[in-house]
This record gives sequence, C-alpha cells and structure tokens, in this order.
Amino acid sequence: MKYQVTSPITDVREVPDANAVRGKFETQLVFGEIFIVGEEKNGWCKGMCRHDQYPGYVERRHLTQSVVPPTHIVTTARTHTYQDASIKSPLVSTLGFGSLVTISASDKGFAHINNYAWVYQKHIAPITPPDKDYLASAKKFLGTPYYWGGRSGFGIDCSGLVQVCLGRAGMTAPRDTEEQQTSLGVKADLPCGGDLVFFPGHVGIMTDDHNIIHANAFHMEVTIEPLDRVTARSGGITAIRQLKPLGSKLITCARSG
Repeated sequence: MKYQVTSPITDVREVPDANAVRGKFETQLVFGEIFIVGEEKNGWCKGMCRHDQYPGYVERRHLTQSVVPPTHIVTTARTHTYQDASIKSPLVSTLGFGSLVTISASDKGFAHINNYAWVYQKHIAPITPPDKDYLASAKKFLGTPYYWGGRSGFGIDCSGLVQVCLGRAGMTAPRDTEEQQTSLGVKADLPCGGDLVFFPGHVGIMTDDHNIIHANAFHMEVTIEPLDRVTARSGGITAIRQLKPLGSKLITCARSG
C-alpha cells in the first residue's frame, strides 16, 4: 500500500527502533516521497522506498495514506514555507532538496503548496523536465552537514548526494556506493568533470579534471577539494565511471585533450 511522507524528512531504519545505533543499511525519505508499506505494527511501517526499492522501517507518524500527486520539486538545498505569501509571515516548516509538492495557487512570487503553506516560487520547479546538470545540483549542497544515511539538504552522505542529484537529472541510481559503482555509467581511465569517482566505501562527483565534490565524514560536510588529497586519505581509487554529458554543456578534460 502506498503511503506518502508528510514530514520534511524521515529516517528509513534497519530496525524499528528510533534509539538504535544506525546500522549498515540506512536511508531517508523527504516530503512527498512514497513508501510502499507491507506491514504496520506498534507505530512502525515496514516496507520499501518506491524510488529505489530500499527496504526498512518508517515511523507511522511521518506518513499518510492520502497520497497527493506532486507537481513540483524543491530545487534548493533548503527552503522555508510560510503561513502566508510573505517573507514576514510566520514560518510553517523547512523543506529540503527533492521534496515533492503540489501547487494550488500563486501570489506575489510565492506558491501555495499542499493546502497548508506558501513557498518562494523560485525555490521550486516543475518535476518535468528534469535538470540534466547534476553537477550544478550537487554544488547546491556545499556546506550541508554530513549525515550517515542522509539524502536531504538537512544532512547527506556520499551516496545520497549522488543519488538525489542524478535523480533530479532523470537518472535512477541505487542507494549504496557498492551498487552505484557497478551499475552507473561506463568505465573510464582518467577523471573528468561530471564523472563519479569511487573509493573504498565512498564516492564523489568530479567538478573538473582535478577536483571532486563529495559529502564526507572527514570535514563532516559537503566540500570541494583536490582529488589527489581525497585519494591519499581514502585508500585509493577503486573505479571511475563516466555518465551522460551534463545537458548541453561541453566538458573538456584529459580524455579529450
């Protein structure tokens, strides 16, 4: 049965215990995403995330069975929602990148979403067409805190950053680094802007020939830094995967001279 997320974010846990130490397999859902529920018990729903079939447990209080088809997506790392169409209006909530909302009205540069709040209209976009420039999406997360299992503008991990940015570009990506390394793109020998570079248990996106953007526990945030520096402390590169070009942009790199 389809349930929709009504909180800005909710953890998808390996076990039905909010106080348990986070396990190997953890992820998150953001506002408007769908969780397919197979069982409900003691305030928890057991099921899987519809977008990537990732299994786990979600607290029932973060979900509703009244699914509202979304029309727009949040395209900034974070955005506030307001009681009225004004920046001076009381704050209602804060939504993260990738949140799925439904517009019912527009006024003064704001959009009324899901019949409960107003959001600055330039911080959302129609779900289609996708934004092919996944590197630009990744840069919006700069400074976002690192969070194990996170995939939102409130906190994100390395594979979460790759998944949500490729998702915005219309590309389906697995949740975990190991599966991303074997299923995304094609093998490359030299890194280039837009490539995914993998290390033991880690992944980032090249911003050019020499630098990489990644969510990392070394800085505890999303940063851009030299690839050589990351390689030295991460145990070496395990794979370089070339993806589709970034929209209509021509990326020059060592591969093309």
